Amino acid sequence: MSSPDPLSHAALASAVFQVSLDCIIAIDQDNVVVEWNPAAERTFCYTRQEALGQSLSELIIPPAYRVAHERGLQRYLSTRIPQIANHRVQIDAQRRSGELFPCEIVFHPLEFGNRTYFAAYLRDLTEQRRLDQERTRLALVAEASTDLIAFSDLHNRLIYVNGAGRRLIGFPYDIPAHLTMADFVHPDDRSQLVDDAWPQVRETGSWDGEMRLIHQATGEEIVVHRTIFTVTDPATNMPVGYATVTRDIREHKRTERERLAWQAQLEQQVAERTEELRLLNADLDAFSYSVSHDLRTPIRHITSFAGLLERSLERNDPVKAARHLEVIVQAASRMDALVSGLLALAQSSRSQISRSSVNLLNLFEQVKQDLELDLKERHIDWNIGPLPTVQGDEVLLRQVVWNLLSNALKYSRTQPQAGVTVVAQRKAEEWIVEISDNGVGFDPRLAERLFKDFQRLHHQDEFEGVGVGLATVQRIILRHGGRVWATSIPGQGATFGFSLPV
Repeated sequence: MSSPDPLSHAALASAVFQVSLDCIIAIDQDNVVVEWNPAAERTFCYTRQEALGQSLSELIIPPAYRVAHERGLQRYLSTRIPQIANHRVQIDAQRRSGELFPCEIVFHPLEFGNRTYFAAYLRDLTEQRRLDQERTRLALVAEASTDLIAFSDLHNRLIYVNGAGRRLIGFPYDIPAHLTMADFVHPDDRSQLVDDAWPQVRETGSWDGEMRLIHQATGEEIVVHRTIFTVTDPATNMPVGYATVTRDIREHKRTERERLAWQAQLEQQVAERTEELRLLNADLDAFSYSVSHDLRTPIRHITSFAGLLERSLERNDPVKAARHLEVIVQAASRMDALVSGLLALAQSSRSQISRSSVNLLNLFEQVKQDLELDLKERHIDWNIGPLPTVQGDEVLLRQVVWNLLSNALKYSRTQPQAGVTVVAQRKAEEWIVEISDNGVGFDPRLAERLFKDFQRLHHQDEFEGVGVGLATVQRIILRHGGRVWATSIPGQGATFGFSLPV
């Protein structure tokens, strides 16, 4: 192998000198600049021609350090003992404008014959200091954050996790370098991370969504909102890793559940109040109808027959007077029944519901015993099956049972052997209760009329009543969140049913 051409070697050294990104400055033992590369020109804003032959102290050494610099040179020249020579030292340098900036410098003494030279390799640390300060600020922000903040390399290996993050996932010490954030994700959510999050991060640069982490000490599930994004090098715009900001949202979820519960409760209350208002309006309509129609009829009878009674008395006709008086008494009784019915309707709509556990079997038995006191010679074939315990207002539900059983007894009294059957069964989320009798029944096409105020399908002469019992039943059951219905075959009895929530 031939030895390198000295000229080629010198050209190579000159090229390296010219293209170096670091400043290369050479001075002689008198502190005079003898070489000054292009990087030094760009850094200090002196051309090579301007710098050559000038004192290095006057060019780049801040006034505060010039004496120390010159003494250091003299000390080395007299002792040949390097103190900072061949060592990297960080100092402040001065640009042509007088601006001071941090730099790293290495001095190398060079001996040529009986002359000593110094080569200085100097690097501007301004950008590095800025980046260091930025990293320090970011680290302070990250450590002060209550969210989990983590950085990982391009292989997703964790490089940094802040204190809040380590506490959140149960790692009180530094996380081993081989671990990734996927190691702390709930097993059921890892597919979301692998199949959804990471592909989107690589395609668009970011992803955010909810997932669950696992506390490493307790195994507790931690619901979090995560944002993952790519970190790029500002100089090259190339990805250098990934960052994630993760927020514990368990408290937010709990608050949201409470808010939804309160909202549902409020909506339920609004619905209940709306229904109460509807019922009150219905009561007002019924009252208006009763006043304008039902109550006027007996009043007209009383007024009319009172006049007839007066004339009968004037004519001294006791037979007619007695008959007229009987009609007046009947009309007054009818009015009294109508007023009582109106009061019952109002009570069923306005009474505050006081819910408790109500044993329906006991309730039916109690009402049955009370009704039997007025049955006299009648014998009833009772068949009350197993009945549930429900949540409701016992006083109002007793009114329901009383009205339904008394109706069953009333409309079956034409039968030589009356029978009343009560059964219950659960369907989905409600109890179904049905009361059947073997009475006269009704036309099923008119079933809906039965539950309307003051509506009756039988004449007063056949069966007494004013038509508010079933309307009261419907109001009470609706207020309990249930429904009512009726079925029948004329001449073969009827079945009345209601439902109550489980």
